[in-house]
Amino acid sequence: MTDDMPTNLALLPAGLRDLLPPDAETEASAVESLMDVFASHGYQRVKPPLLEFEDSRLAGSGSAVAEQTFRLMDPHSQRMMGSVAPTGVQGAGARPSQTDAPEMRASRPQASLDVQR
Repeated sequence: MTDDMPTNLALLPAGLRDLLPPDAETEASAVESLMDVFASHGYQRVKPPLLEFEDSRLAGSGSAVAEQTFRLMDPHSQRMMGSVAPTGVQGAGARPSQTDAPEMRASRPQASLDVQR
């Protein structure tokens, strides 16, 4: 091996890690407890896609996470796709839906709040 080669080729890319027992079970229990609380308030479980086409992912407020977006090419359409690391992994603003954890959405319309500064 040359000096510039990593010593452990099995290392994960920056921002990714394995969650092993007992930490994986602790996290799963916490997620399920939170999901139960949200469900008791009328929210339902959804699971958005891990990858989206970059042009739709980064439109509007998605542009705030452009620097944290992992990009790859869709071999079929030749369009760029992107995924964002979970919040807390590579910086604030990452969309929490990009983890394996489920996301909750209201099953009924929510009242809007007018915030004045």
